[in-house]
Amino acid sequence: MSPVPLASSSDQDLHFVLCDFGHYGRAYVETDPAKADASTIVRNFLQGQYVRPLQVLALNTEEDWVEDVSQLIARKVRAVAQRERQELTDGTRAFIDAHTEPADQEVLPLW
Repeated sequence: MSPVPLASSSDQDLHFVLCDFGHYGRAYVETDPAKADASTIVRNFLQGQYVRPLQVLALNTEEDWVEDVSQLIARKVRAVAQRERQELTDGTRAFIDAHTEPADQEVLPLW
C-alpha cells in the first residue's frame, strides 16, 4: 500500500496554527490538508476561527522544510483587515501584536 499524499500538490505548503486552549494546553488546530494553504489560514484568522493563536508553521514535505511564518501571516491578516475595514477578534489582534514590530504597529489605525 502506497502512502497517501498530505497535499493535493507536492508544491503546496501546509500551514498549521498553534493555539492556546487554556487549562487543556496548547495544540495545533486540526487542518484539512486541502485547506492548509496560506490564503485559507489568513481567511480563518479574519473570520475569528482561532481563539488564542500563538504561532503558524508552514511545511513542505517534498522540499523537506518547516518554517515559522507567524510574522508573515500576521502582516497579511493586518493588511487585509485594514483594506477591508474588518474588525478583528481579541485573539487575532493579540497574534498580530505578538508577531509584528512595534514600529509597524505605531503607524496603524486602531481597530
